[in-house]
Amino acid sequence: MKNERFKDDNGDWFYTNTQGVTKKLLFSSDTNKPYTNGDTILDGKFEGRVFTQYRYDRAISMYDSDYWGIKTRVVAKELSRDVTGYKIPTPAVISFSGGRTSAFMLKQIVNAYGGKLPEDIKVCFANTGRELPETLDFVHEVQTMWDIDIHWLELEINDETPIWSQKEVTYETASREGEPFDELIIKTQMLPNLHKRICTIEMKIKPIERFMQSLGYTEWYSCLGLRYDEPKRVVDARAQQQRYINLCPMYDAQHTNEDVLDFWRKNNFDLRIPTINGKAAAGNCDLCFLKGMKTTLQIMHERPDLAQWWIEKETIMERSFRHNRPNYISLLDLSKETPKEYIEDDSFTCFCHD
Repeated sequence: MKNERFKDDNGDWFYTNTQGVTKKLLFSSDTNKPYTNGDTILDGKFEGRVFTQYRYDRAISMYDSDYWGIKTRVVAKELSRDVTGYKIPTPAVISFSGGRTSAFMLKQIVNAYGGKLPEDIKVCFANTGRELPETLDFVHEVQTMWDIDIHWLELEINDETPIWSQKEVTYETASREGEPFDELIIKTQMLPNLHKRICTIEMKIKPIERFMQSLGYTEWYSCLGLRYDEPKRVVDARAQQQRYINLCPMYDAQHTNEDVLDFWRKNNFDLRIPTINGKAAAGNCDLCFLKGMKTTLQIMHERPDLAQWWIEKETIMERSFRHNRPNYISLLDLSKETPKEYIEDDSFTCFCHD
C-alpha cells in the first residue's frame, strides 16, 4: 500500500504507512497542518519542544495508540540569544576540541574573566581515543600551564540502563587506542559516514550534554571555537535549536585563523602537530573520513601507521567510511607516492573542530 497523508472531515490528519497501518498525526493548531522539522509544538504534553520527525513504526505511547510517534528535542527557553563577546554569560560549557583555535578562544574567555573562570563555566574535552598523543599532551599543557579545570569526557556504553552515558577520565587514563570509537561501532553495527555522523553526535556532543545535565543544568550556553573566517559554520551553529544556545565569540571579535597562528607563534608552548596550509592536519581524529583526500594522503605519507585502525574497521564491517572515494587500504597505497597536486581536498566540516 502506498504511503499516504490525508485529512478527514473533522479536520484530523492521518497517515497510512507501508504496512497499511493508519494512525493520527499530531498537527499544529496554528497552521492546521502536520508539523515539520524545526516547528515548535504549541500545545499538549509536548508543548514547547521542537518537532524533529514522525515515527511511522510505533504509536506515540502505549497509553495513546491512536497517534503515530514523534521525535522532539528540548530547547532553551530562559536564555538570551543576543549575546556577544568573550565574557560569556553563565551557565556555560566551553567545548575544547584540543586544537589551537578552541584553545585560543578558551584563553580569551579566561582573560575576559580576569584570569579565573566562574564556577558555572565548565570546560570539556571529549576524547574519542583516535586523537594523536600530541593532542592529548596539548590539552594537558593547557590545563596545567593556564591552571584551568578541564573535564576529560569519553563515551561509555553500558549493558544496563542507562545504556548510553559518559565517564570522566584524566590525561593519564584517557583512551589512546580508539576504545570509545570501537565501542560505538560495535554497538551500532555501522561505520560513521557523510550522512550519519554518529561519531560526532555520540562521542562529542552527547557526552558533553549528559555531563552538563548530570550537574543539574537544564539549559546552558555552549561556546564554540568558530572564527570570523568561517561565517557559514557560524550561521549553522547559531541556527540550531537545542537545550543550549551556541555562542561564537571568536566570530564576534573578528578573530581569524591568522590571529590564532600569530598567538601560538608567540606562546611558550604549542600543539606539536605539523601545520598544513595553516591547519593542524592530523588534529582531532587522526585520519577522520571528513578530512580531504589530499590532506589524508599527506598525513599517511608521513605516518602510514595511523591507517591501520581505519583499515581494520572497514575490513571488519565490510564497508567504507566514505562511498565517494577510495577506502583506507587503497588510500594507504596511494600515499606511498608524493600526493598529486590534481587531487582535490574534498573535506567536510563538523563539530570536531580545530
